[in-house]
Amino acid sequence: MLPPALPIVRRTLLLLVTLLVLAAGAAHAKPPRMLPGDTRTVSEAEVAAAIRASPNANQWLRDNAEAVAHLAYFESGLRPGIYNGSCCYGILQMNTSNIRRYAGVEPSVYRTWSLQDQVNAWSELTVNAMNAGSVRQLQRMQASGTTFDGRQVDFNMVMACIQLGVGNCQTMLNSGRCSGFADINGTTICGMADRMAGGGSSSGAGGGTGAFGGGGSTRPVVAFQCRRNADGSCMTTSEAMREAFREGSGVDMDTLRQVIQILLLASTLLVMGNATLTAWNCYTKGVIEQHHMLFYMKRALMVVGTVVVIVTFM
Repeated sequence: MLPPALPIVRRTLLLLVTLLVLAAGAAHAKPPRMLPGDTRTVSEAEVAAAIRASPNANQWLRDNAEAVAHLAYFESGLRPGIYNGSCCYGILQMNTSNIRRYAGVEPSVYRTWSLQDQVNAWSELTVNAMNAGSVRQLQRMQASGTTFDGRQVDFNMVMACIQLGVGNCQTMLNSGRCSGFADINGTTICGMADRMAGGGSSSGAGGGTGAFGGGGSTRPVVAFQCRRNADGSCMTTSEAMREAFREGSGVDMDTLRQVIQILLLASTLLVMGNATLTAWNCYTKGVIEQHHMLFYMKRALMVVGTVVVIVTFM
């Protein structure tokens, strides 16, 4: 009969539990936090002026600055400090990836920027996006007077193509219908273009023309759009979950997985090494026989091998 191994098992379980608690603490060292509110509002005239003054805007944007201001009304309610709760920040709702790429800061910093600085970053993004095939296709249709799905192609439609993602825009064009793409709220590129054409309040205090679901002094409801990639296209569900986890915890899922793998492997090696050493000491003291010692060592190697396989496929 094998000698009792309860003390070894007890020590093993205690060490494993301790390491797992420490790993969980490390993974959640940076808890989720809510960004502070920002009640600033601007007017459409100020947005248009910022577009014209931006060194990153091209002539196409400057010539259509008022339409961009309508877009800002639709996207953010003319509030530079807004976060839509899903993906996007600021006066023209840039997502996290684009903020880091074109503004060079974190979203929590970007949303405190001035209107002009936000517009400068957005203008650079938009001008770069104009090189996409879907945008060029719509611009050619606009120049030739061609319609799409019975709708005249104009600046508003081209701008909505860029704003909702050039990849999503290509999906719509390939389908031949405005309904070929819609975001999580059911907003199509044509629908956004129509709202832009309707305009908003020139004072930034509401009073739209009805294109936002009613006139009067009611603020437009900020759309909770899908999370977007750097090219503006909607993320897949798994990508969106990864991005949301990173924003909430401050840790990438891949990084967390690697930490867990390393801790699991290290703890297994530590525990099995301790068990093997204990078995060896028992053998040298004559407490157990050689075949008992070999049995414990083989079991330890089997456990380590199993954990290595599990970690490899995690």
